[in-house]
Amino acid sequence: MMHVGLEEKNVYEDLNPHDAYFFKVGGHGLVCFHGRNYSIKKRLSADQTSKLISDSSFYRVSTNCYVNLLKVSSIQDNVLLFRDQIHGIKKIHVPRRNLEQIKRLLPARESSVAEVG
Repeated sequence: MMHVGLEEKNVYEDLNPHDAYFFKVGGHGLVCFHGRNYSIKKRLSADQTSKLISDSSFYRVSTNCYVNLLKVSSIQDNVLLFRDQIHGIKKIHVPRRNLEQIKRLLPARESSVAEVG
């Protein structure tokens, strides 16, 4: 038997919130992170949650949902798209009133973030 020395990152143990496309804050400190191939629920302290939602990388699109502006690949109508070469596209609907602000806040890579539609 041959063992291959591939070191896989355990997303569940080594979750970095900045790798997530978006997250939703629930009750009792429960936060659900949505990434390219995962949805992970973690319990965070009030301080951790407060620090996370005040991070400028994340923008609040609804009462309990924050998107990672650094991971948005394009905007189509009122949908933010997150593209990944291997896992395809994940998307999230955003109220129209938030779209203009999101467009202004997107990183300087504006030429690669195309608006379609």
